[in-house]
Amino acid sequence: MTIFKRLLLVSFITKSILILGQGNELPKIANDTLFTSSGFKITEGLKLKIGIGTTPDGDFKFIRRNNNSMFAYSSSTGYQSLANSANAFPRNQSGRFFEVKRIEKRGNKKHGYLYYAIIGNAIVRYEIDIENAISSGEIVVPDEFKPKPKNQIIELKQQLSIPDEILKLKKLLDEGILTKDEFEIQKKKLLEK
Repeated sequence: MTIFKRLLLVSFITKSILILGQGNELPKIANDTLFTSSGFKITEGLKLKIGIGTTPDGDFKFIRRNNNSMFAYSSSTGYQSLANSANAFPRNQSGRFFEVKRIEKRGNKKHGYLYYAIIGNAIVRYEIDIENAISSGEIVVPDEFKPKPKNQIIELKQQLSIPDEILKLKKLLDEGILTKDEFEIQKKKLLEK
């Protein structure tokens, strides 16, 4: 099989995967399982490991006291910042494991949905904004489920576009716009990226 045919096959497979993947948007809840955008699965009873808080004082930004908790604070003065910090999951909980009591989907189709895992006990419950907690490291997940750095995503897009670029060059060669030597030089440059 020539390199051109291989590239064509890779391009076809990649496009097929992208088309098949449409309609399977993540995150979503199916059969009592929350499938996060990174592919990590969360179910009731799962033990989640708490990472490191991301607020300046080390408390947690995306793990907060649940509004339904008996000890949730609200602001009577309208100054919500004090209530926000009072409801933050404390930094001394880093590294501990907590069992997921339930999973909640909040929001609507128009404004979008957020997914929460509820942890804690009967008196004090905390809600974890799952997507943000994973991406910020407030929840520890296996390496394969950690978000990819942006430069890796750009690199992947560049790799996926190389077969398309070679196909464009081949078309220019077939139309007589490029010579065989020009085509080979440009193809070599693309493959060396």
